[in-house]
Amino acid sequence: MKKNLRIHLMKGNRIALNWLYLILILSVLSSCQKTKYQWEPGISAPRFYLIGDVKVNFGNAGQGSITNFDIGWGNEYGGVVSGDKYKEIPKDVFIHYSSAAENYTYEGKVNLPQKEILDLFRKYKINDVNFAHLVVGMAPGGWVRIWFTTVDKQIEVGKAKLKGQYDNMADEQYKTKNVENWGKYYTYWQHHGIPYEAWANNEKEYYYDIKFVTQNKDAKLDRSYVVSADGWYSSFYTEKLSEDINDVSNNGSKGKIPVHLSVSWQDKSTGTYYDTNIVMPKTLKRLFDKTYQANDKLAYSNFIIELENDKQHAVVYLQTKDKVIKLLRFKGEISSKDKQDFGDYAYAEEIECFIP
Repeated sequence: MKKNLRIHLMKGNRIALNWLYLILILSVLSSCQKTKYQWEPGISAPRFYLIGDVKVNFGNAGQGSITNFDIGWGNEYGGVVSGDKYKEIPKDVFIHYSSAAENYTYEGKVNLPQKEILDLFRKYKINDVNFAHLVVGMAPGGWVRIWFTTVDKQIEVGKAKLKGQYDNMADEQYKTKNVENWGKYYTYWQHHGIPYEAWANNEKEYYYDIKFVTQNKDAKLDRSYVVSADGWYSSFYTEKLSEDINDVSNNGSKGKIPVHLSVSWQDKSTGTYYDTNIVMPKTLKRLFDKTYQANDKLAYSNFIIELENDKQHAVVYLQTKDKVIKLLRFKGEISSKDKQDFGDYAYAEEIECFIP
């Protein structure tokens, strides 16, 4: 009887073990074989450097736009669901686009690091909840980037320079670069040119913030924007105004050094808005690099905009850990209409720089 019981127990143990082995094998096979994920393609272009006639093809997903757009370098234009819901990680991407600032058309295929991208999909647990996009950024000079993006992460997985040619087929209005045809874009190009080196050598990111300071209770910050050399674009807004530069907190976020600043504020006593574009000093990046200090939690290098008591003039400072550097002073331009988009603001006519 005992012998039969032992045999029965041994058989039961073997069956249980076999089931465990089977579950483990299926689990391993499942994790190894999962190569399809839910992801979508995206497109991006630098602020003020319009891109159009876009065709992007990952083989199993695509994106495009006939319309010119300049959403900001790294920001995604539009939304699309293309191809199957679950797709393999692509091995390459075909890209075609036109660069309005140059009147050039660029085209080519860029190989992608499949294993690296697959590792990112696994690392960030991409599923129905955690979305993922593969975004193609297109810039003047044929410079392109491919980013893996999900929730709060953006990681570059591809970079290339495509071959281009002048577009003789475009109409004269498109080819002729003047303020009549291109408006705010032409004005921006006149101030900043086409900074090819910014796309050739990725612009560095820093940890900083922009603060607004005023002692005048009748002043209200409406909004402010910055644009970096490569067309990265971000907005800053706060209802909490400081009265003293030294009281400004040093909480920051990641961003690139601005070459262009746009500031809008309101004189609440009269209802007057001041909307102004400011071209930042050319030497600012060198100064910022020299004085920059930050850690993972605190930014000791910040830009401060201080509105003077007349509510018309403002001073821009660079605040470092141990000093405040006066960068420039300007007179705000009165808004010409009730609602203006960034870029339509008038450029400061009265501006004084304090750094060489």
